[in-house]
Amino acid sequence: MSRRLWSWLNKERKPLSIPLLSRRRPEPPWERKLRKIVWAVLLIAACWFGLWRALLYREVSRGFAKLRAAGLPASGAELNVWRHPVPELENGALVLTQAFSLLRTFPDSRSNEIAKPNLINRTNEWSEATHELMAAYVRMNAPAITKAHEALLLPHFYYPVDFSYGPDTVLPHLVGLKKISLVAGLDAVLQAEQGRADEWPSNVELHLKLAASLEDEPSLISFLVRNAILRMAVNASERSLNLATPSADVCSKLQNAFSFAARTNLLPLAFTGERAMMIPVFRLSWSEIHSRPSNDESGFQVMKPLQYSGKPWFPLWLSGLFERDLDHFLKEMDQTIALASLPLPERLGLTNHLIVACNAAPRIMGHIGFTSMLLQSFASVIVRDASTHARIELTVVALGVERFRHERGHLPDHLAELTPHFLDAVPRDPFDGAPLRYKRMVKGYIIYSIGSDGHDDGGREPPAGKKIAGSGNYDITFTVKH
Repeated sequence: MSRRLWSWLNKERKPLSIPLLSRRRPEPPWERKLRKIVWAVLLIAACWFGLWRALLYREVSRGFAKLRAAGLPASGAELNVWRHPVPELENGALVLTQAFSLLRTFPDSRSNEIAKPNLINRTNEWSEATHELMAAYVRMNAPAITKAHEALLLPHFYYPVDFSYGPDTVLPHLVGLKKISLVAGLDAVLQAEQGRADEWPSNVELHLKLAASLEDEPSLISFLVRNAILRMAVNASERSLNLATPSADVCSKLQNAFSFAARTNLLPLAFTGERAMMIPVFRLSWSEIHSRPSNDESGFQVMKPLQYSGKPWFPLWLSGLFERDLDHFLKEMDQTIALASLPLPERLGLTNHLIVACNAAPRIMGHIGFTSMLLQSFASVIVRDASTHARIELTVVALGVERFRHERGHLPDHLAELTPHFLDAVPRDPFDGAPLRYKRMVKGYIIYSIGSDGHDDGGREPPAGKKIAGSGNYDITFTVKH
């Protein structure tokens, strides 16, 4: 309220001591009435705001009480306590960090060749120079692979992470895991090219174990890196199966390892951790609001990571701007985690829920709030997770087909022939719930999922180097051409 308006509302007229010299125009009756009306309107507005703020406080408090009752974390600091540490002597993550320190790359432009996407894909042809480069890279990192195998013999994995930094949390081990996985994938392909059919699967099993080391980490980025490692395992398996087929026993062992990965749904855990880390962002303190970037050694300005306290600046908290957004976030995350716990394809309904929730999220001073930004980023994760699940199931079926071929001497005409000896049941397509599709070719076979576009394209796979778009005319395939 401006000072002038406040002065007018509190206007007092003193009697004139010298009427003739200091005479003023008497206050009109309408001005007195107007002042009373303004006071009444302000009083009503204050009462309405007080009631609205009290109700909002009650709703937010209920949301936190629900988390407390369920024993769930409501901040990054609480997430640190919620995770259960393991004894150091049993912690394979500490040994894996030693493996990361042994990783090497080329000091020149050859390192760019290693970083190319889809390097292990079956359709990615390697030149002789690329082949030699990959072999040199694997030899260079053999000590890191040996140390990784040593780490994965331990029973537990707990990477030391401080989640009190919320969205600024640093997870350096994720880079190391992806690099180790790439080395393992390249090694699997090289072994398959040399005809070492019963040896390359050990590198794929290494992929699966590296992915499993992240299963207790409550972070969405960790969840996505796990998915990326699993995709690498699938790509290495598909390419290697086209080069050298393992024995029936080795196929069975690898099939069981993939089946275990397919049964694990870590999406609820990832969303639980993400909720805890993001809650304090809705309640910024004065120092957090006015944090300033600092200069690094090269002179560039960088934002210093913040340990979010969750203790809001009182005027901001009282205004209710972010509290209203927080209330919506807590309610939507409850529903999101519940839907994320459903099996596929029912879980895909979460994408529609998130779209509706984004549109319904309150705006902050006319701008998109934190809830909308977060839920929008979550929506793409659901489809990507279903796609990864489809690829794992395709690999499980392909290994079942190879076991069938070993025992019967020919390929099955239908996947139903694999049950119950080679498969407990034909897996469902995560995108429509129907059994995964299977087609025999003149040489070999294709197993496929219809993918996120929901259209059966007959097992059509994208050209080499092309990613499957959400609306592309391609399926998710696993092809063996022999």
